[in-house]
Amino acid sequence: MKFVMIGCGLIAGSHANAIKNCRDAYLAAVCGRRKETAGKFAMEHGCKAYTDVEVMLDEIRPDAAVICTPTYLHEKHVEQCAKRKIHVLCEKPLEKNPAACKRLLNVVKSQGIIFMTAQVVRFWTGYVELKEMFEKGQMGKIYMAHLRRVSHRSGQYSPWIFDPKLGGGAMGDMLVHDVDYLRYVIGPFQSVYAHAVKDETGCYNNVMANIVHKNGVHSLAEVSFTQQTGYPFGFSVDIAGSEATVEYQYSSGASTLINRSGEAPLESLCGMRIWKKGDGLETISIRQYDAYQKQMEYFIGCVQKGCQPENITPEQSYEVICMMDAIKRSADSSEVVFL
Repeated sequence: MKFVMIGCGLIAGSHANAIKNCRDAYLAAVCGRRKETAGKFAMEHGCKAYTDVEVMLDEIRPDAAVICTPTYLHEKHVEQCAKRKIHVLCEKPLEKNPAACKRLLNVVKSQGIIFMTAQVVRFWTGYVELKEMFEKGQMGKIYMAHLRRVSHRSGQYSPWIFDPKLGGGAMGDMLVHDVDYLRYVIGPFQSVYAHAVKDETGCYNNVMANIVHKNGVHSLAEVSFTQQTGYPFGFSVDIAGSEATVEYQYSSGASTLINRSGEAPLESLCGMRIWKKGDGLETISIRQYDAYQKQMEYFIGCVQKGCQPENITPEQSYEVICMMDAIKRSADSSEVVFL
């Protein structure tokens, strides 16, 4: 499969490496707004550089595109690809609001392309094992799930992320990972009450979203972008069930990225502990791998089979954006919002 990359920021490198490591794919070109940046990216990844998306798509005529541009540009770039029958893997969040998301997905449906949102946590080590435990009923009745994701604001983040109207800070950039995973493993949402605090950027960079799912399960998704400089990026999952209590933690220093040898950064810490009913503590060793490559392999397989992804459906992606909108409205109003 011939791929192109639209956008060449930080996350684009992870996708480019994933394509390189996939047996059935190669990266033919990249498009960036700045000629120097696109040229540097192209040299690093052995592909052509462009600064005009439509020119690149018409000249390269790829099978698929990975969209890594800012969230507010996703609708435009998906439409450019869809009308040319180019399949799309689009970075999260899918769009800024439900209306834009709906328009985007209507274009995808009308053009009949294979489409997937890049919610990489669904492929991430540890989270995959947790999903399997849910499916097998090993946790029993779920009483509570608490997902936490925290980081300091380093220079690696683009300025638009901390624009309240464009990126939305931690609420827009990080919370979507855990909201998506909760939809994936627990099910559709019913309501949310959000405790959130803005910082000097005007963004909600500290958020605790108290979620009720339609099946009655309660969950809490917590994010913070205001940890002091040097604080390691990390995330955790704590689940209380009638048959087991599970604790999964990951800390990776300044980066979540896997190096080219396929190993986690040396400073990373990753572990899962399970307290099974009547059996006591069990410590699980979590094998590290490149989740971006796993995600890419899955997407490529869907394109080759000519079927829409079942692991991440467009309908679920829309539900996630609706919940993100509800969390924002709850934070603004200090009221419970029902979906």
